[in-house]
Amino acid sequence: MKSSRVLNFFLVPPAITSLSISACAVLIVALLTLVSTAQAALQIPTNLSESDRMTALKIVGLGTGSKILSEPYPLGGYSGFELGLSLESLPVDDLARLGDGLSSPQQDVVYPKLTFGKGLYNDVDIFLHFTPFRRQDEISLYGAMVRWGFYQGQYLPVSASLVIHANAGNFGNILTATTYGADLIGGITVNQVSLFAGLGIMQANGTYTGGANSVTGGQETKETVEGLHTVVGANLRFFDPVFLTLQIDRTEVTVISGKLGLRF
Repeated sequence: MKSSRVLNFFLVPPAITSLSISACAVLIVALLTLVSTAQAALQIPTNLSESDRMTALKIVGLGTGSKILSEPYPLGGYSGFELGLSLESLPVDDLARLGDGLSSPQQDVVYPKLTFGKGLYNDVDIFLHFTPFRRQDEISLYGAMVRWGFYQGQYLPVSASLVIHANAGNFGNILTATTYGADLIGGITVNQVSLFAGLGIMQANGTYTGGANSVTGGQETKETVEGLHTVVGANLRFFDPVFLTLQIDRTEVTVISGKLGLRF
């Protein structure tokens, strides 16, 4: 009996019909095709001082941290499931002024993430995300979030949750970073529209690789930075199960993100 319960946890919830799965597959393939032309090359200048390395880590490490991009209410226990594709726009023009600089300013780096969410029990959800492999990318990310919806209003459509998240990234084999954080998020839902906002803290631990391609003079160096994290966003349910989420995150830079997905 116990083993069957464990097996059932990993099965797709019954509410996800074959038609929904087909729609999901079409959605993901279409969006991946759409973003396949988006360039995500990231350039980090050479000869970075310690302060330059910390600034770059704040921009790249904290800026690419995990983002909730979901309706503020919990998924709803075991039966809850979410699947989506997000696009994040990271402003990196300030990197051109660090170290030896760059010959020209960089455009914002846009990269996709595939995300999966699953209700665990009661009001606890887990989310997983990663960047799809694309040869032209200079950014590789993966991470997870756990959300505990500790309050839902009895008479008003408001909610509050705690989100704990972790993310790991490789940036052009020059910088690797792990980012951790926790956010308190409050939301309100009216009809098919949800608004949410939150405040939290983040920490990024980065390692600049040594060798011929190093940006630090050949030596491997490690840095740690911390910062406040603020987030505001909106979620729109077009029709069940399709939703669209737009979100603005602020750490060292302002990152604008959007996600199109399915929530069951």
